[in-house]
Amino acid sequence: MSGILRSARIYWILAFFYWNARIFSFLCLGQIPLEAGDYRSIASGDFEDPANWEVWNGTFWLAAVQKPDASNNVFIDQGNELRLTGDEEVNHLYLFSAADPGPKLNLQNFELQVYGSLRAMRKEGGLFFLNNVSSALGDWIYPETGKIVFKGSSRTVVDRASWSANTTNSRYTVVFDPLPGETLTVNSAFKANSFIIQSGTVIQTVNTMGIPACSTFSFNNKAVFNGVGPYGQLLVEPGATLISDCTAPLEPILRRSNTIPAQLFHLKGGGNLILRGNAPLMDAAIVILEGTVSYQAAAGTQNMIETTFPGSQIPTDYHHLAFRGASEKNLQDEIRITGNLVQEASGIIWDAPTKLTFNGTGIQQILGWTTTVREVEINKASGSILLDSDFSIGGSMLMRSGQLNFNGYDLIINSTGTGELIYEGGSWLNLESFHYLNLPLVLNPSNASLPFEDFFQGGIRMLQLLGNSPGGNLQVRFFEVPGADWDPDFNDLDGTPILYQLNSYFEIFSSNSSPSPLEMRISAENLIVDQVDDIRIVGNGVPAPGTHLLGLDPGWLWARRNLEFSELDGNTFTVGSYRVLSVLPVTWLEEEAQWENGTVRITWSTAAEKKNQKFRILRSKGNIFDFEVIAEVDSKGESQEVQQYHFEYSEKFTVEFVYFQIEQVDQSGNRSHGRVFRLKGWELPLSRDLKIWPNPYQGGGLQIQFPSDWNSMQTMVTLLSAKGNIISTIPLSLLEENIEKLPDGVYLLQFSDGSRSVTEKLLIKR
Repeated sequence: MSGILRSARIYWILAFFYWNARIFSFLCLGQIPLEAGDYRSIASGDFEDPANWEVWNGTFWLAAVQKPDASNNVFIDQGNELRLTGDEEVNHLYLFSAADPGPKLNLQNFELQVYGSLRAMRKEGGLFFLNNVSSALGDWIYPETGKIVFKGSSRTVVDRASWSANTTNSRYTVVFDPLPGETLTVNSAFKANSFIIQSGTVIQTVNTMGIPACSTFSFNNKAVFNGVGPYGQLLVEPGATLISDCTAPLEPILRRSNTIPAQLFHLKGGGNLILRGNAPLMDAAIVILEGTVSYQAAAGTQNMIETTFPGSQIPTDYHHLAFRGASEKNLQDEIRITGNLVQEASGIIWDAPTKLTFNGTGIQQILGWTTTVREVEINKASGSILLDSDFSIGGSMLMRSGQLNFNGYDLIINSTGTGELIYEGGSWLNLESFHYLNLPLVLNPSNASLPFEDFFQGGIRMLQLLGNSPGGNLQVRFFEVPGADWDPDFNDLDGTPILYQLNSYFEIFSSNSSPSPLEMRISAENLIVDQVDDIRIVGNGVPAPGTHLLGLDPGWLWARRNLEFSELDGNTFTVGSYRVLSVLPVTWLEEEAQWENGTVRITWSTAAEKKNQKFRILRSKGNIFDFEVIAEVDSKGESQEVQQYHFEYSEKFTVEFVYFQIEQVDQSGNRSHGRVFRLKGWELPLSRDLKIWPNPYQGGGLQIQFPSDWNSMQTMVTLLSAKGNIISTIPLSLLEENIEKLPDGVYLLQFSDGSRSVTEKLLIKR
C-alpha cells in the first residue's frame, strides 16, 4: 500500500512539472488565448460588413452576423485589409505583422476606438501568437487623416512584447482619450503620424524586456512622404498629462527617426508634463511649453531637458515650472517663466550659473524657492509676482517692469559680488528688508534706486542713493503705516519747523562707514505737492542727518538731502514738509472726528467723485494698526465739486487715543483710503502722562514714569513692530529683558493697567 502511495506521489510530482512546463512553454511562445466573442478577418472589405468576419464561439470559428464592437477582441489576418466607413470600436486589436503582412487598416478619415491594447501578432498552424517585430513594407495603417483612439479605463495600450516602432510607413494619428482620471501606459516604442494626449494621463515607460529602452514616440520617416527634415507632432491638450520615465543614454522622449527630430512638441495651457528620468531627452524642432512642466526624478541628480540632434530645440521658455522629487536638480543657463516657479519637496537645486527671467502678464507665484541663482530679470508688462519666502540672487537683479509682492519676506542680491541692481522700472510691494551685498563703489540711478511701493498712500516711494560707497553691505527696511503725522513737533537741523511727515519711512543699516558724500532722494509720487520746494527728507519724529537740498521735479517729485555715507547706518528717513497740508493723499480734501458729550461726529469731504459707491468708516482704539469697520455711508453720486459727508454715533472709550480712517469703495469694488486722523475733544478723566527713557535706547536700564493714579502692579506691555504686528505680550517686570533681545529698529510699546492703555514709540539703536 505504501509503495502505491509512493508511486502516486511520484506521478503527481511528474504531472506537476509537466503542466508547469506547458505553462512556461505557453508563456515563452506568447500564444494568444482565444475568448468567446473574438473576431478574425477572413477577407478584405468594409469593417462594418459581417461577411468579412468570423466569430469564435469558444470551440469553433463561425460566420459573423454583425460587426465587432467595444466588447470584442479583433484579429486582422495576413493579406486582409479592412476599411472604415464610419467610427468603429474594438477591445484588443491584433494586426498580423510578420512577413508580407499586406495593408491592414484603411481608416479613411474616421476613428477606430480601442478599449484594450494595440498588438502585433503572427500565426502558426492556425494559432495566433504575439509578435514584437513588424514588416516595414507598405502602409499597413493609413492614411494620416484617420485615427486610432484609445478610450476607456487604465491599462497598457502598447507593450514591447507585442509592438515595435519599425513600421516606418506609419501614417495614422494616435489619440489617447481615456475616461477622466484614468492612466494609459505606453511600454513600447511607438510610431505614427501624430500623437495627441487628449485626456487622462499617459505614462511613457523605460521598458525592461531585454535591453532597457525608452518607449519613444517617433514618426513616419519616409522622404517621399514628407521630405528629409523634421516631421511629426506630439500634443498634450489642456487637462491631460504626460509622464515620461525616459532618460539618457536611452532614446529621447520623441524624435522623427534616429537622426532627425520631430517637428513639434506642444504642451498646451492646462496640460502637464512630468519628467521622472534623470536626463530627459527631447528631439523636436519646435518645443512649446504652455502648461506645467515638473522635474520629478526620485533620486540621483536630474538635468533639465536636453537634445541629441543639432536641429532640436533646447527649451528655455516655460509657463509653470516645478521641481519636485528627492533628486538634486541641475538648472540650465537660461530659463524664462511666464507662470509659477515651484520648489516642493525637492533635493538641492544647483545654479548653472543661471539667469531667471519672469515675463508673464498675469499673477505669477514663486513658491518654496530656496535656490540662489546668478541673475534674475523682472520684465512683466502687467500683473504681479507673489513670493512666499525670502528671495536670494547671487549676482545682478534687473528690474525692467512689473510688481514684486514679497508678502513680508526679504530680498537679497549680489552675494557673489559679481553683479548689482539694474533698475529701469517696476516696484516692490510688502518687502520686509532689502539686503544689498557687496555694494558697487559708485552709486547711480541705475544701481541704487529702490522702488518700494507705498501701500497706504499709493505710488512708489523710491529711495535713491547717489555718490561713492565704501562697499560692504547695506540693509534697507521700509515701514508702512497708514496716514501721516500732522503734528510731528520738531525742527530740521537748519531750524525749519517740520509741520508734516509721512508715517511710512526707511530704516537703513550699513556694515561699512565712510565720510563719502551722498545725495539721498525719496520720491513723493502720488502725493499732492503744492510746491516741490515744500518737501524735504526728515527722520521719524526727528531731523534727518545731513543738509536739506531743494526738491526736484524731473518726472518724479524728489525730496533730497546731502549726507555722508556713515550717516545712513541706524537712521530713519521719510518725506516731510514745512507747510501744513502741502502733502495730501490724492483722493481726499479733509477728514475730522470730534467728540462731545458722548457723541462722535465724523466729517469728511471729497474734491470729485466718479463711479463711487460708498464709504466705510474705520476705527482703531489705542492701536493705530487695529482698524475695524463701524459704519457705511452711501456716495452722493458723481460730481466734480466738493461734497461734504458726516456720520454720528455714541460710544464710550477706555483708551487714551482713538483713530479713524475713511475707506472709499467704487462700483467695481476697488478701494482707496484717506489719511488716519485722531479723535479730537476726547480725554481720559485720569492723568495720561507716561514717559519712557532713554529713547533712542542703546542698552542698559529702561526708565518708565507712570501717572500718579496708574496701577503699575497690574500693567501688561504689548510689544509691536513698527508695522503693528504683535511680537509679545508680557508683564511689566519682563519688559527690559525682552527689549534687550530685540534687534535695532522702531517699536511700539502699548501699556495697559486694565482700565486704560497708552502707546509709546521706542527707537532701539545700539
